[in-house]
Amino acid sequence: MKEVVFSEEQLHNLEEIGRELFENEEDPRSTTYIRKLKRPKISVCRIILFYILIPTLVLTALIVILTYLGLSTTTTVVIVATILLVYIFLTTKRMIICVIRIYQRYAPDSLRNKCRFEPSCSEYMILAIEKYGIIKGSRKGICRLKRCNIDGGGFDFP
Repeated sequence: MKEVVFSEEQLHNLEEIGRELFENEEDPRSTTYIRKLKRPKISVCRIILFYILIPTLVLTALIVILTYLGLSTTTTVVIVATILLVYIFLTTKRMIICVIRIYQRYAPDSLRNKCRFEPSCSEYMILAIEKYGIIKGSRKGICRLKRCNIDGGGFDFP
């Protein structure tokens, strides 16, 4: 709780009292709050390499090997589809966080500064997904987005 002491002459100036009580650059609920935006570095080469190129090469090599071994087309498709689904399942969390980081990197300041919560909604979503997993973390992040507006705010962690 913020404690403010006023002098006798300040008590006659209500505007100054209001500014002293409610305008705090450290408090996200304040109209004078200035968010220090984090712009994460994005490696497009790494994204293409790990999410597109390597899986494509591995699956192509696997198809060639399975065909060379003489397995039927149906068996080959089932094996390749199973491996692809396992890969997607194991990397979904990283992919979602990667998409959020891309948003954080390229979204305009005017949009990102509308959030009155600390941490910001996008950072909250990343923290929630890391803490609770994809399903529960995404649900918590979406609920946070629904209640984020100019009038509310404050400190809120998952």
